[in-house]
Amino acid sequence: MKSVKSALLGNKQLIDTNNDVLIVQLREIIKEHRSLVITRLMNDLPTYLRFKFEAKPDKDTIIKIKESLFDLKNGGVDLKVYDNIVQQLLNRAIVHLTNEPIYKEIDELLSSIVATKELKLV
Repeated sequence: MKSVKSALLGNKQLIDTNNDVLIVQLREIIKEHRSLVITRLMNDLPTYLRFKFEAKPDKDTIIKIKESLFDLKNGGVDLKVYDNIVQQLLNRAIVHLTNEPIYKEIDELLSSIVATKELKLV
């Protein structure tokens, strides 16, 4: 039996029958964890954008960013982004799911939107 520990979801036990089953279960756990992170982020998006990108977006840009985050939240999980976690799961009994790869995925998405606008604080 393997388990994934998440600060947001708690301890999730995985059925350890074969690697394919483990990967499917991990994908669902990552999706659920990512969904919670994105929901929290969207609650105070302007502050995050100011902190991370030194940007102050207008209302239209905030709407566009929220739509992109919503799509990410409801979309599938690309395990290439989470390869480190996948490898840990295959080689260990307990894996800690952190927010770091999730925020990296979010920041890559947001940087393309923020870069297209003149949003930088002066």
